Amino acid sequence: MREDEMDELAKFVERFASTLTEAGFPRLAARVFATLLASESGRMTAAELAEWLHASAGGVSGAVRYLVQLRLIRTERDPGTRRHAYVVDGSWYESTLLANPFLERGEADLRDAIAILGDSPAADRLNETLELIQFLKDETRAMMRRWHERKAALRTR
Repeated sequence: MREDEMDELAKFVERFASTLTEAGFPRLAARVFATLLASESGRMTAAELAEWLHASAGGVSGAVRYLVQLRLIRTERDPGTRRHAYVVDGSWYESTLLANPFLERGEADLRDAIAILGDSPAADRLNETLELIQFLKDETRAMMRRWHERKAALRTR
């Protein structure tokens, strides 16, 4: 990659990271995620990330832990070494949308509270929230099916 392309890529990473930070991401985690997305392979070691971002190894370690916990990246063993590599691929959006722990746990909590509250205005509000969660889950599954169809069509062009 030419130096001017690297500079433009670094600017993109910082702009996109700022957008993610404004949405609530920790700053370094946003920079790590943007770097992985924009990297040629979508795969980098902690040392490579630290070097690219001019960040400390400890900071990168915390950032990747955060991103792994959110299922935005995954960890792989670097072949033939004890090092880990961090990978971003198409699975990040699927796991984020389809395996949302808030929706799963929230649904169970809402059912428990509805049972406790019985026939009441509070139970009605909670039931409406439960219906919204079910609607979101159904729509997300349908949306992901449409996305897979669109992605397949894009690859055949």
